[in-house]
Amino acid sequence: MPLYCTKGHENPIDGRFCQHCGEPLPSVVSNSILPGMTLGDRYRIVRELGHGGFGRTYLSEDLNRFNEPCVLKEFAPKVQGTYALQKASELFEREAGVLYKLKHPQIPNFRELFRVNQRGNGRLFLVQDYVEGQTYRALLESRKHQGARFSEAEVRQILLQILPVLEYIHSMGVIHRDIAPDNMISRASDQLPVLIDFGGVKEVAATVESEFNETPGMET
Repeated sequence: MPLYCTKGHENPIDGRFCQHCGEPLPSVVSNSILPGMTLGDRYRIVRELGHGGFGRTYLSEDLNRFNEPCVLKEFAPKVQGTYALQKASELFEREAGVLYKLKHPQIPNFRELFRVNQRGNGRLFLVQDYVEGQTYRALLESRKHQGARFSEAEVRQILLQILPVLEYIHSMGVIHRDIAPDNMISRASDQLPVLIDFGGVKEVAATVESEFNETPGMET
């Protein structure tokens, strides 16, 4: 089974870095969720898309919807202690709640929150629609390799296309807090920017991790 970087490049199973872009590859030794596995008797893992403060994100196939692609976000925070884990879990479920109430064509649809038991460990996953395309970070890096950049006109167009999304989420009382090229995907079907990774959860999770890992005598 090959390994894939977050840009979808295929690499040999024993690789540590992507042969195409140099990105560090996920470790199959430390990660017990592998391509081909089925979670919740419904979601078949295709490949890892990325990882962050809460856990990993996977491209999956929904077996109940004719193998339709979707995204699974795993809850596996890098924190220690009962209170810290409870706080991180609340933040993760808060992100699910935010996604659940947002309905916009340039925001991935929330599908469900589900739990599975694997090898005695309970795991929590958030499921949302998969958006085919590349992040603007990946597009920028690709242009830089070609000695090019986004033109002023292109940047202005992207901003004009994403502003209605921000107007909508603000009307719903939501602040994204991490608008960046990594968190916007140029959708392949129409090249419109799609906003991902909501709730400011990653930033808050990093704060929780730092605070509770550095607090002596924390209950475990």
